[in-house]
Amino acid sequence: MSEDLMLFQNHNYKADTEYVVKVAKTLLTPVGIWPLYRGNSKSDKIKNFFQTSVIFGLMCFLLVPHVIYTFFDAEDLIRYMKVIAAQVFSLLAIIKFWTMIINRDGIRYCLQQMEIQYKNVECEEDRLVMTKSAKIGRFFTVTYLGLSYGGALPYHIIMPLLADRIVKEDNTTQIPLPYLSDYVFFVVEDSPLYEILFVSQILISSIILSTNCGVYSLISSCVMHSCCLFEVVRRQMETVLKDGTSDLHRRLGKVIKHHMQAIKFAEMIEKSLNIVFLCEMVGCTIIICFLEIGVLKEWEDGKILEMGTYFVLMTSIFVNVYIISTIGDRLKEESEKVGESSYSIKWYNLSPEIVRNLILVMLRSNRPSTLTAAKIFDLSLQGFCQVCKTSAAYFNFIRTVTT
Repeated sequence: MSEDLMLFQNHNYKADTEYVVKVAKTLLTPVGIWPLYRGNSKSDKIKNFFQTSVIFGLMCFLLVPHVIYTFFDAEDLIRYMKVIAAQVFSLLAIIKFWTMIINRDGIRYCLQQMEIQYKNVECEEDRLVMTKSAKIGRFFTVTYLGLSYGGALPYHIIMPLLADRIVKEDNTTQIPLPYLSDYVFFVVEDSPLYEILFVSQILISSIILSTNCGVYSLISSCVMHSCCLFEVVRRQMETVLKDGTSDLHRRLGKVIKHHMQAIKFAEMIEKSLNIVFLCEMVGCTIIICFLEIGVLKEWEDGKILEMGTYFVLMTSIFVNVYIISTIGDRLKEESEKVGESSYSIKWYNLSPEIVRNLILVMLRSNRPSTLTAAKIFDLSLQGFCQVCKTSAAYFNFIRTVTT
């Protein structure tokens, strides 16, 4: 290895790491599930326990009365179908919330390894590969955030203002709550409780949205970083003979070590978040189906703004599934390319001992790193197509039954 590579030091590794995780850190720290947030002292643990308990309680305070209303009080079946998408979205946030808490150590390990890998990068070219993947992950995150907040905020604020007014017993009217709910133990029609609940539902729904988006941002950032680790290994493998065959055994050993680190990093992501991946694929299929019903119903009623809101929400879910499927495909592709690059070098001019090492790399690359939905199926573009077809089939079935 050349002297320039040996002397290279990335003095901006902290800034590079912060750039990768900044969006996820900003969204997940307020809800208490950022993996690097909790300290080891007793007071920090108590504070974190209190914070997560409050956030979980608020999520249940929004979701449970909403489910009670739709199952026991809702009179319009079509209206029930439109709002069930919001319930599934809230349920996904709760599942992600607890997944982050249960698998905190594994996710913390990935984030710590990310900082170490930026610190120990061996040349500027490898650093550029890593920062390029970070920018792609940030682009995916910003795109999803824009679509999610662009659809969710009108759903929570504008649509209640446009909905039919609720007639009270004293013959006065009031704006319906963003989430029509049955709180069982108390009546919410009277002021100021009604106004407090109206604002509280918007704030809690924002917490749920931030949790979903924060976990999504973390997934996007970590998986794209995993992709770049395999890309760095592939680049190192392609240039391993650049300085001749002197000291080749040591240089090839370092490449293989980086390959094993990339595999371990990808496996830790998959192990920590495969339940989230399953919930995303199954939950988004259901959400897309009911949002399609919302778009169709509002179109038939001539409510353009409401239809546009449902359409933006549906688009954001489509983008969510597509991006997760795309990065799953890319991870598999980058891990396979390591084996291809080891075959493409002039291995036939090397010693038998070096060739045997290369064969091991090729064999390991034949079992590429993948993201799975709870070990049931791999995340891929084929899975995205299956989500689209399944949601369309459910939509056609429900439309047939209700017409």
